[in-house]
Amino acid sequence: MNDYRLTEERIASYARHLRLEEKSSGTIEKYLRDIRAFSQWLGDRPITKECLHEWKDYLQENHYAPVTINSMLAPLNGLFRFLGWDYRIKFLKIQHKVFRETNRELSRVEYDQLLETAKNQGKEQLALLMETICATGIRVSEVAYITVEAVQQGKAEIALKGKIRTILLPG
Repeated sequence: MNDYRLTEERIASYARHLRLEEKSSGTIEKYLRDIRAFSQWLGDRPITKECLHEWKDYLQENHYAPVTINSMLAPLNGLFRFLGWDYRIKFLKIQHKVFRETNRELSRVEYDQLLETAKNQGKEQLALLMETICATGIRVSEVAYITVEAVQQGKAEIALKGKIRTILLPG
């Protein structure tokens, strides 16, 4: 019979596997943090289907957001798969919102006020940065891809998290 217990050796072996899979250091850190949180909560008990359900219930009872709970369950499923264990935790079902809530959107007046404030304070680069982000919809982490060459070509190729996407740059 298998011993379904989490040990540091098993966790370290999974960490090596993640590095070989070329996961980013941030992803590996998060996966290990989540696995160790589960391991600490579990204590010396062996892993069972029941305790996996209890873990998910524990996260919900402690008011973790559903998206966060799913992001904490994913590394466990990967670890179990890596170890050859038949355990999987089902994710919470989340209905994705197609649109942002309007109270989280910046109005045109607010946008113009932000630009004007930046310019009045002599922060021309900040104003240009805000204009670029708002005009293209890029994330702050993607700003580095907006180069002189990209502007001349009218598009930027953004390569992050193993994905490449093309952003059209307006005139």
